[in-house]
Amino acid sequence: MNDNYSNMSLEEIKKMWHKLHENPELRNMLRPEILHSWDRSFKNQVSAYSKKTFHLYSKEEYSYALQKSKDLIDCAFPVMENLVQFMQDTGFVVCLTDPNLVILKVLGDKKSMEWAQKSNLIERSVWNEDLVGTNTGTLAIELSKPISLYGYEHYCLSNVVSTASGCPIFENDKIIGVIGMVAPYDKIKNQHTLGMVSVAAKQIQSAILLKRIYQYQQVILNSMSDGVIAINDVGNITFINKKCKHLLSLNHDNLVGSNLLSVLGNSNDNLYFIETVTKEITITDEFFVISSGKTKIKCNITSTPIKSSNNLEKGNVLIIREYERSNHLVKKWIGRSNKMTFHNIITSNDSFKKIIEKAKIASYSSSNILLLGESGTGKDVLAQAIHNESHRKNNPFVAINCAALPRELLSSELFGYEDGAFTGAKKGGNIGKIELADQGTLFLDEIGDIPLDLQVTLLRVIEEKSIVRLGGNKLIPVNIRIIAATNKDLEVEISKNKFRLDLYYRLGVIKLKIPPLRERPEDILILTDYFLKNICSRFNKPLKNLSKEAKEVFLNYQWPGNVRELQNVLESSIQLSPCNEITYTDIKGYININNQHLSTTNDTYLHKIPEIEKKMIERYLNEKFTKDEIAKILGISRRTLYRRLEKYKLK
Repeated sequence: MNDNYSNMSLEEIKKMWHKLHENPELRNMLRPEILHSWDRSFKNQVSAYSKKTFHLYSKEEYSYALQKSKDLIDCAFPVMENLVQFMQDTGFVVCLTDPNLVILKVLGDKKSMEWAQKSNLIERSVWNEDLVGTNTGTLAIELSKPISLYGYEHYCLSNVVSTASGCPIFENDKIIGVIGMVAPYDKIKNQHTLGMVSVAAKQIQSAILLKRIYQYQQVILNSMSDGVIAINDVGNITFINKKCKHLLSLNHDNLVGSNLLSVLGNSNDNLYFIETVTKEITITDEFFVISSGKTKIKCNITSTPIKSSNNLEKGNVLIIREYERSNHLVKKWIGRSNKMTFHNIITSNDSFKKIIEKAKIASYSSSNILLLGESGTGKDVLAQAIHNESHRKNNPFVAINCAALPRELLSSELFGYEDGAFTGAKKGGNIGKIELADQGTLFLDEIGDIPLDLQVTLLRVIEEKSIVRLGGNKLIPVNIRIIAATNKDLEVEISKNKFRLDLYYRLGVIKLKIPPLRERPEDILILTDYFLKNICSRFNKPLKNLSKEAKEVFLNYQWPGNVRELQNVLESSIQLSPCNEITYTDIKGYININNQHLSTTNDTYLHKIPEIEKKMIERYLNEKFTKDEIAKILGISRRTLYRRLEKYKLK
């Protein structure tokens, strides 16, 4: 600013303005940013000699501009009021524009506002450079920084009567408006207006940021499927989201400041709840009953203490989850653990194929199924496949091994228990596997090992379609389909009075017996091929093959552990074999080739090798493998493969 500016009269200011317009060389005395703006104004043919700028938005346009800048106005207005109060009787007005330089708000004392009205510095007026030439708002946006203009530095004659300071307001690096301070030319003695609008802009930006954070918090908290409520150390509500209001049946519009106990009602349940959650302790998924009027609400509560830095403000944030919804979520996740389908069951054995077809048909019924077979034959895989083929496939598949738990634990795992049912019981009780399987399938593996007294209880569940938790007296209805499995001969167990005949009939409405691997030799090499690919892929190893000698050993071995043993032998061999071909040397440490484990029908197996090889080649051809790939899988040369194709008359 020219040091002599404050001493200039209006006539002197106007005289200087005329010289600048009449003498282009004299304009070089202007600051570069102002000179560039003057050049643009000349180029845009802005009317410099108009004595009064008058460009107004229509009422509809102004209303729309106010609506778009509502958050800016809400955050700026208190800051503007403080500025006006501080600048009382100085002649300054405070203006707020949007990014299009439409004046949204003008504040000032009575005398200042009268001057602003005469200068057309009014709400709805538009002050962009194309209309009124060089001005503070335009330059603040153009330069993205605060700036002041004095008298003759304005491009239009009507504006030389004023001095102004303006600062852009940013949100996310984008200019959303300008705050300015404007006064008559002779008020320039106040040298601090530029700093004041800069501070004011920062205050507005901080207020907008806090408002955005609050808005995001509100959206996030109100979109949560759980109730959220914050209370202070005496139980007064400081925040509550919509879900919490709905969950607790609270219909009041403004609950902030209300005491939670007063809102809910002074019952014993609520007293215990409030007393617990106002303590400075962390609670995770604790079970509570909350009374709201005559309604009893079962909830799982997580409570986290909060403290201010000065330790004066204390309270807790509570996450309230409906108990039934919690159970539903548990059921949903449990239901995702079963992935096996009938496509995962690989066989070329005709007898096993018939079993699978029966299993598919049984899938569509609601009858209980009993799976019989030796350990490792894949009873659990077949159970999952049946569930995933049934109309219950989108509901839980819950499995429990009846032989893996002692009687006391098995009982609580199956039927669940109420709070305080026994010493060491989890607070709030626990849901049992039968209840978790509601609307889905309950897989009872090793059912032959279930104790007799639990057999009676299980029979009652099947007949009555309901359970009672341990320590409880409430009947809980359940709709489940039971698939049971055992490697025992249950008829022998019945004759020994170790298994109930009536339960056997209830579980075995449909009985399916899975043949052991030794009775389906044609599946040995097919399964070997499948497991080799699967295991090598899982451990990120190159595909390995069995040597011819290893194949013969596999075909002659009885596989007492069935498919599970085959899988384990291959996994061990793949991990430790030094090359890409698994030889007899690699596997002999994992299977015992001796007289006790060799098949009594070795000759029959060896006789079937050509038949097995033919089926394997047929399968690979049907699956569109190339001849090179088939030869590599079988561990033979391409020429040998062509001889096999000719021998077996395969195309």
